Amino acid sequence: MKIEMLETLLYMLVAGSLVGFVSSFFGVGACFIMVPVMDYCFTTFLGVHPSIATLIAFGTNMAVVVPTSISGFLRHRRELKAKGLSFPVGHYLRFALPVGVGSLMGAAFAFVFFSSFRAEAGVILKVLFGLFCLFGAYRFMTAKPRPVDSLKPPSTVGYAISGVVSGFLAHFIGIGGGIVYMPVLNTFLQIPVHFAVPLSIATMIIGSSVGAVSFAVLGHLDQMQHPADYPPMTFGWFNLYAWLGLGVTSIILAQLGPRVAHRTSPQRYKVLLGIVYAYIGVRFVVNGVFWFQGLHPPIP
Repeated sequence: MKIEMLETLLYMLVAGSLVGFVSSFFGVGACFIMVPVMDYCFTTFLGVHPSIATLIAFGTNMAVVVPTSISGFLRHRRELKAKGLSFPVGHYLRFALPVGVGSLMGAAFAFVFFSSFRAEAGVILKVLFGLFCLFGAYRFMTAKPRPVDSLKPPSTVGYAISGVVSGFLAHFIGIGGGIVYMPVLNTFLQIPVHFAVPLSIATMIIGSSVGAVSFAVLGHLDQMQHPADYPPMTFGWFNLYAWLGLGVTSIILAQLGPRVAHRTSPQRYKVLLGIVYAYIGVRFVVNGVFWFQGLHPPIP
């Protein structure tokens, strides 16, 4: 088991480096990197059932997002300040606080859903997640980018509804939330992409904190009934070993993404986001269909 744990740690350290940059550049939690890597390590090296492995991967993913997002947000704020711009605190509070409420609701509903469909829950979550990403890709590819000086005053009601729905969806699926928040902030709330990214990252700090704790506590209820199904150093749907391995390198590399992001044009930024979302969406939908059929997923 020691060799398997060491192999898992090496995978996590390498993946964490990529997670840190991607997360802070695109304003997403980079769960499309972390979840497959953890899925693979838990099932291949530690012998965890795929459905349980997926839920632990999603829960641990949210916990990794918190310190990574703090690191990335601080760098984004510094980059905005260098341009003579300030972080839109009013927009943030009107969106992020409702996200926290929605996150609690989403995590609780995920537990009820998992309890009813234990064997298929992980696969169903992946397919739903993939469909949402395909919608996000379409919007990023087709919507006209907005200049940074077009930031509108926030609507309290509109931001509150968007925040609750976003938090619910993100943490029902079990992700850091940025992949949900970015299309909502940029498309529905019409926030320019160079503001939407730091807003998304800052929101993930709240949403992912709530989601990670909820997944750990609710998952522990299942762990008490099926302790043999869970790998070492796991509390509910949270694995400490994977969290440490991913977090160490992701926090450091999260300082690099904002430097590149603020030197990228809005049009190119949105195209890159669209490509990332399209890959994620196709991967999870196609692989989900194969998983349902008991076949090996074709897309890495």
